[in-house]
Amino acid sequence: MSQLVIRYLLLFLFAFILQMTLVNFIEILQWRPDLLLIVLVAFALRKGPDWGMTAGFLIGLLQDMVGTELIGLAALSKTVAGFLAGVLSGKFAERAQFLLTLLISGLAHDFIYFFIYTLGEHFSLQSLIIFYTIPNLMYTIIIGGLLYYFMEPLMAE
Repeated sequence: MSQLVIRYLLLFLFAFILQMTLVNFIEILQWRPDLLLIVLVAFALRKGPDWGMTAGFLIGLLQDMVGTELIGLAALSKTVAGFLAGVLSGKFAERAQFLLTLLISGLAHDFIYFFIYTLGEHFSLQSLIIFYTIPNLMYTIIIGGLLYYFMEPLMAE
């Protein structure tokens, strides 16, 4: 295993611990940043869609096993996000690459997650996007931009 993969493995573990503990304290209304998605996008941008999809599935499955939501929901949404982030690698200007990729893959992730999570409830698609997907994604992008600024030099190959 390369040093980069080991560093990201440790970063995934650290983000997972923070996601399960600290993030609950910085929740605003029902919105909270997804630290695992932030690390997943950074990883998939470096390693490509296959690694991103695999990492997304594994970290999502771990999140499903610890959480109380639907089993497989986080695995599905993070698999799609990891794949998308890997596919989008190199498609944007280097300076904007991370944030634009986080926006697109995060939008797919949150839409899949919240759409399936709210099935059977009385929600319109418009409400789902306005009240869940967009605010949650914006919170993740703000935190992600700040974290990536500090994390990126540590993760250089």
